[in-house]
Amino acid sequence: MRHQKLDVGTLLVGLGALGLVVSLFLHWYSPGLTAWDAFEFLDWTLAACAVAALTGTALALTGAGPAWLPWTAIVAFFVSASQVIDPPPAAHDASREVGAWLALGSSAVMAAGVALTAASIAITVDVRGRERRRRVPAVDRREGAEPEPSPPPAPPPPPRAGLFADPVPEGDPQRTQPLRPVEPDPPEGESP
Repeated sequence: MRHQKLDVGTLLVGLGALGLVVSLFLHWYSPGLTAWDAFEFLDWTLAACAVAALTGTALALTGAGPAWLPWTAIVAFFVSASQVIDPPPAAHDASREVGAWLALGSSAVMAAGVALTAASIAITVDVRGRERRRRVPAVDRREGAEPEPSPPPAPPPPPRAGLFADPVPEGDPQRTQPLRPVEPDPPEGESP
């Protein structure tokens, strides 16, 4: 039986990275500025974080997750949050558009995925084929069918000893009799 362990946190990091890649091509600021238009190098930083997170997700699904995967999510979150709070000079007085909010949400999903991975929350999926069940009748009602043998009787419980011993039933030669205290020997020279 082969099982594939899918880490929920790693899957969230991958989904957040996909959202981050999509957000780079959407309008971040009101005059129709995308991330590629508004930023000088932060657009490449976000793209590198998204690609690294997707690569790390693929590696984590095939084996152990890389140690640098949490850092890509953290850097992506801080970069996108800083650009939503304080836009670049090219869009200083512009309002935020859907791309900025999608980047912030996607990077937050990546950060939540990192937190779940650290908490070791996982789902196990069975990847083998389904076994065919054998059909067995519940009761065989055919004529001449042999009845199923009944299970052997349970062994009797062991007898209790000491003050709480069960009374010895009459006529049970196999039962152990309780011991009586032994009288001390009389001192030498005295007769009993």
